Amino acid sequence: MLRQLSLFTLAAASAAAEPALPKLTYLFSVNLTFAELISIGEVPYGTRDLLTISGGTFSGPKLKGKIGTGLDWGLTSRQGVFSPDAVYTLHTDDGATILAFEKGHAPHVHVLFETGSEEYAWLNSAVAYATGGPNEVGVGLDVWQLGP
Repeated sequence: MLRQLSLFTLAAASAAAEPALPKLTYLFSVNLTFAELISIGEVPYGTRDLLTISGGTFSGPKLKGKIGTGLDWGLTSRQGVFSPDAVYTLHTDDGATILAFEKGHAPHVHVLFETGSEEYAWLNSAVAYATGGPNEVGVGLDVWQLGP
């Protein structure tokens, strides 16, 4: 009984403490360019548009290169908040291809990655946060890896 009480006391004390903030590690900045927008129109939750990602560049301390093709089937809410839902390819200068998945509520975006490259395999388990918005060429985002 005393042992159970001690474990309960420890658990309660640790639950009351504020958890440590996750570490942010800068990955890269990306500029996405788009082909002509295709409007789906008003749907139940706002306005749906298809944006073909036609190119761009990315650059950071661990990787840089060009953006391949992709698609953003984002939704603009009736309150004017854009929620990207995108997938596109990153082609690194050293020949790797990485798939990026974005989802969020602008300007806050969650990013996941997938690649078969051994050099960039660490991205397969990375969770990233990006922030940004429209710029002179399309959309610019700064991408940060979340970690312990």
